[in-house]
Amino acid sequence: MQYAEAQRKSVEVTFSSVALDSLASNFLRESCDVQTIDGYRIQIYSGSGAKAKTEAQNARTKFVAAFPTEKVYIVYNAPFWRVRTGDFRYRSEALSLLEKVKRQFPGSYTVRDNTVKKKSFK
Repeated sequence: MQYAEAQRKSVEVTFSSVALDSLASNFLRESCDVQTIDGYRIQIYSGSGAKAKTEAQNARTKFVAAFPTEKVYIVYNAPFWRVRTGDFRYRSEALSLLEKVKRQFPGSYTVRDNTVKKKSFK
């Protein structure tokens, strides 16, 4: 219970701890259930058409040879095949890797991605 004075009159404000506990519990449960968040990745290839799948696999192979310690993902969202790397919370975190990647993949750029897994962050 809290009290406040407004123009010399007391006002009583009552908080229900049961309601607050319920809200906090719901928030924590929903936050823990979310396995992915909005983050950023570097897109190194995007294409569609008959040869796009093969080109995506070739881009992935070339990327892994050049950057063996980086995670790489092939994503298909009809009609596009995309190859992406990285798990970054903020775009600014991706920029140092982007500089290196652009040497081998000049058309690379950062993209917003809502499939970045929470556990990917340190």
